[in-house]
Amino acid sequence: MKISCDRLREAAAAILTGVGVDTDEADVVADSLVAANMRGFHSHGVKYLGMMTKRINEKMLNISTRPELLNESKAISLVDGKNGLGQVAAVLAMKQSIKQAKAFGIAATFVRNTNNIGFLSYYTMMAAKADMIGICACNAASSISLWGGTEPVLGSNPISLAFPAQDPLVMDLSVSNVARGKIREADRLNEVIPDSWAFGPDGKPTTDPAEALKGTLMPIGGPKGVGLAIAVDLLAGMVSGSKYSKEVKTFHKLLGETGVGAFFIAIDPADIIDPALFKRLLNEYVVNIKGSDGESVFLPGEIEHKNEIKSQKDGIELDQNAIDTLNEMLQTVHSDIKL
Repeated sequence: MKISCDRLREAAAAILTGVGVDTDEADVVADSLVAANMRGFHSHGVKYLGMMTKRINEKMLNISTRPELLNESKAISLVDGKNGLGQVAAVLAMKQSIKQAKAFGIAATFVRNTNNIGFLSYYTMMAAKADMIGICACNAASSISLWGGTEPVLGSNPISLAFPAQDPLVMDLSVSNVARGKIREADRLNEVIPDSWAFGPDGKPTTDPAEALKGTLMPIGGPKGVGLAIAVDLLAGMVSGSKYSKEVKTFHKLLGETGVGAFFIAIDPADIIDPALFKRLLNEYVVNIKGSDGESVFLPGEIEHKNEIKSQKDGIELDQNAIDTLNEMLQTVHSDIKL
């Protein structure tokens, strides 16, 4: 069943305000979640509302205070997420980096003590829309072992970069072959997964998502992916003053505060290249590297951009179980909205 983007945002915001989230913060989170669904990242979309509301109700996610911006006059800033909604802290951080990059040419904002921030290209595209280059990354609960090991000690630690081309050139990837959310989604739908996604608890590749969730994720590029996971963990977790490695707790189980850390960088190329020229060169770059293959190949973010346009026009496809779950949550918070 297809649901209009506006209707889904309205429903998501109603669920959040229904459990006590301030309207402006609920709108930020709802927009981020629906944007994920629009771009095809369903594992990072409105399905997160269930665990968000559980964490809020169990007092494991703090909605009574707002994230605090520190060092705001410098090129390097810090946000204390106060164990609140990750999307709210992340939007604040990227806005700060964009603002300070206009003054310093480049700026970075680190976030400590937050929660799951959703899909990262939501934030890097904020920079691209401001004619800047956006970079962000965050750590996550341990799901990857050191190369050759079986104990999870590193998160899938996603990274995103966006460049301000005509249609933003966006990379959004975890350092595992697939985000764990996709395995959870496959488990929920009782689907088989590729054997290149994860190891079971015995350290062998598996096609069973339930076994994969008991084991570890396969890193991209083998030991190279492990190296990237370590780098993100140190920058997002240790440097920010947040948790790192095995200290970070999963958002998907009620085990306490997650302690996620993140960083957001904005680069203003205007100090070294004319912005109009840079954008023109980027557009030419896209055409040149696609070459004669044209429509048969896709650049990073291109498929997601097409999904977004289609979703805006036709609505977002949700299965009946997802719709029923959302309607139950809406009923629980006594909302008049029904999908």
